[in-house]
Amino acid sequence: MLKLNSSRIAVVIGKNGETKNEIEQRLGIHIDINSENGEVEIKQDLENKSYDPLNHIIAKKIIEAINRGFNPKKAMILMDEEFDLEIFNLISILGKSEKKIKRIKGRLIGRNGEIRKAIERYAESHVSIFGKTVSIIADYENLLIARKAINMIISGAPHHVILKFLENKYSEKKKERFKQMYKPEF
Repeated sequence: MLKLNSSRIAVVIGKNGETKNEIEQRLGIHIDINSENGEVEIKQDLENKSYDPLNHIIAKKIIEAINRGFNPKKAMILMDEEFDLEIFNLISILGKSEKKIKRIKGRLIGRNGEIRKAIERYAESHVSIFGKTVSIIADYENLLIARKAINMIISGAPHHVILKFLENKYSEKKKERFKQMYKPEF
């Protein structure tokens, strides 16, 4: 049983139920949402041709991603099993100090969103800073890079150090892809 933030209930349902219906049809499940208290129950639809026992877990990740501030289109990327969702709870990391949380959220976003955009670009991921959480959607390799960058920011590393780290990792990935692409076959 999931509990949705009251401001995200309508986003999970979507205009005329489109988002909820798309998740149900593509994963072969049934989603019950209580629009008053935000409780979500995911049931498996055994008769659906898209049914797979793991789809219950995927649906839970997608709904959790939307609940953590992601656009439903970005959350649907989680249907690809190579992608995963990671959520950092800032209260458990920093404590209950509102001032500390606000400062770290400001550092994570950066001036005009520059740091968040840099993490998304260089770590090839999606980042959402919502409430007292920071969430990442990425494939495994990029999830590790984005996680490291966020940990560096939380630890107090200067932004230029984080940007250099991200640029170096991005450059390494590009070189590796180039090597794989033009690897001679014998």
